[in-house]
Amino acid sequence: MHGSNLSVIHKLENAEPLLTAERNLGGMRNLLKLPDSSKFGAGKNPLQLRHLMRKLTARISREPNWPNEENPNLPSGYTYLLQFIAHDMVNTSISLAATDGRRFGFENARRQPLTLDTIYGGGPDVSPQAYEFSQICKESRGLMPRTRLRRGRVQNRSGSTAGMPFADIGRAAPIDVADDGISSHTSAAGCPLTEALVADARNEDQALIVQITVLFHRLHNFILDQIDSSRGSKTADDAYRNFISTRFLLTLIYRRIIFNDVLYRLLDPSVIRYYLVEKRPLVADGDSGRIPVEFSHGAFRCGHAMVRNSYKVRSEDALETARAMQFSSRRSPGFVPLTEDWIIKWERFFEISKQTPPNYSRRLGPNFSPIIRSEFFFPPLNSNMDGDGDAAGLPNRDLVSAVYAKIWSVPKLIDALRATSPELSHFLPGYGEYISPLKNWLEATANPTSLSEQFEPDDVSALAADPPLPFFVLFEAAAKHGGQRLGPLGSIIVAETMIAAMESYPLRVEKLVFDPRLPFKEQDELFRQLGITDPLSKMPEIENMDDLLTFMQSEGLLEDKQ
Repeated sequence: MHGSNLSVIHKLENAEPLLTAERNLGGMRNLLKLPDSSKFGAGKNPLQLRHLMRKLTARISREPNWPNEENPNLPSGYTYLLQFIAHDMVNTSISLAATDGRRFGFENARRQPLTLDTIYGGGPDVSPQAYEFSQICKESRGLMPRTRLRRGRVQNRSGSTAGMPFADIGRAAPIDVADDGISSHTSAAGCPLTEALVADARNEDQALIVQITVLFHRLHNFILDQIDSSRGSKTADDAYRNFISTRFLLTLIYRRIIFNDVLYRLLDPSVIRYYLVEKRPLVADGDSGRIPVEFSHGAFRCGHAMVRNSYKVRSEDALETARAMQFSSRRSPGFVPLTEDWIIKWERFFEISKQTPPNYSRRLGPNFSPIIRSEFFFPPLNSNMDGDGDAAGLPNRDLVSAVYAKIWSVPKLIDALRATSPELSHFLPGYGEYISPLKNWLEATANPTSLSEQFEPDDVSALAADPPLPFFVLFEAAAKHGGQRLGPLGSIIVAETMIAAMESYPLRVEKLVFDPRLPFKEQDELFRQLGITDPLSKMPEIENMDDLLTFMQSEGLLEDKQ
């Protein structure tokens, strides 16, 4: 959810205290108003809780693999689409797990969630690195804005990009700079590509999220070309108008996919009926559109459990996810750009071909692939904290962040939601239903002779009485739906958050408001007033990722062109 930069000073004289529920959560909020007594771990020492999270991580690592880990409800493309959506909702430069909860620099910079800020940034004038520098820009001496999103060539097995497809993000090498990690004698040709030319650097964390990003860049450029050819783009005003119209249309398509595809696949059926079919009002305080920490540091961490250890990207030959992690300008600038074997064949990640079964994501549950538990990619954030540090892997980082984010206690949150809306109580069971199965799960795989850290006598009772939210959401998904979708509590948090974000930041131009729940044809007059006509005449109603990819394929947008 957050970047790897840590805008933090760990210890300060007269340091600001740890986050409290009453404090400003840095552009975020709680799902419901949070009494101090209802926080996760209320009254307990954060350091002791952190040690308990390490023991829970050890228990998770002992969990046997799923008998069949594949989730037929969620092809693997959704794993990385969810990561992309997370980047479009939350952008913080600090990990609470790495800072003992001190909030210097803790701020959600994503002020307009679900508006594709993650690819557009501040627009051509604020985030020019993400946009193509065209011949028109050159000839106008900067008076014409950059409006097309950048793409870069992949490399072949010999390391050459000559004649290769533009199927990567843009990347750049810093030349003649005083970077002491780059030799001053390095030639331009040999300089590592340390700069990712995208609006959100997290979108190049690894090869598969890069491919999702390139997909949106391609679609933006296609829509812009259609609008430019229809209305012309001779002046800067024309160019900005066409760019904004393109962004509106692409964002509407993106939100339609979230409403009609992503949420329908991810959420509990009763939650779908309540929020999406019956369109019942939100019960949380969602007017501000700020993202709840129960979402960012709780329910939406579920995507980490979906990551596979390998994928069939272009053929039946599986490629290790560890290799995908190496393609990052930040992590391994000598490895980029992408190699051609990581250009996704989209029928292997979404269900657009009956002939080619896709990679399916892993089932949702407290069960993670080795790559997510890897110490190489995710070393302990505090490896020697008073001689008793954290565990390696993303699961431990998620659990420790829950200690410091000041999120709701799971039992208290369930009680509060049931009391706020009696109708929710029809499908959100009381917490008591989970206590016995949760104790059984925690006690399973215990082995006092193992090197793996074991629970002490009171640990199981403490966790069963007050489990960390990111863990419980996965446990609930496995218990209720065999890991194929989220359970009721996780689904409510996700539905409330995403719907609130879209309602608080509607796609509006003056009095024109575009509704992602409505078909294009029912909003035709709004598009005409915005000046969009011809692009819609050839674009079908896009409800889901399969529709989108089928359309892009018909237009040649998925071909590996030079």
